[in-house]
Amino acid sequence: MSDQEFIAERKSVLFAISQLWWLPLMRGIMLIILGLYALFNPGMTVDVLTKVIGIWVVAEGIVSIIAAVLGKTSSRLWTGIRGALMILAGLLVFGHSALVAGITATTILFVIAFFAVLAGVLEIVVAIQDRKQIEGEGWMILSGALMILFGLILFVAPLSFGILMIRVLGAFAIINGISLIVMAFRIRGIGKTWQVE
Repeated sequence: MSDQEFIAERKSVLFAISQLWWLPLMRGIMLIILGLYALFNPGMTVDVLTKVIGIWVVAEGIVSIIAAVLGKTSSRLWTGIRGALMILAGLLVFGHSALVAGITATTILFVIAFFAVLAGVLEIVVAIQDRKQIEGEGWMILSGALMILFGLILFVAPLSFGILMIRVLGAFAIINGISLIVMAFRIRGIGKTWQVE
């Protein structure tokens, strides 16, 4: 492959990725809304918290599947698997929230923690795998690391969170959402750069 062909291929890939800039933007907005809800409604019951997290996990999974279907990178498979797993976890959480919250809220938090760690690991894998094709992969790695941290916190103290931990989780969601929004606009900027040239 000549240098010109390589540059043309890279432009094509970067432009395709830049067209999907709105996907991390949507994820970031969803996380900020969830975080603000947790910060300003810390007294919500375990059932309501479980439903809210279930909805967020399903929405996150849907966005991941959209990214896998529309994406033109080699990480489509991992992104699709991540999305499917998140939808399954979210439906489980939302569909049985009263039963789960009434009997074993700890179990549901462990499920969420597991999928948060798994989602974080897969996001880091995608960032590392596609690092030569994208710019700003550090933001994806940060997002994945924050998801892993979120999951590990849930593993350590599932029910002793109380109001303080709900607010801490809200703050983590907001920070993660902001990092995704910053990454979205960096991705959008890549497309504008390549259109000018």
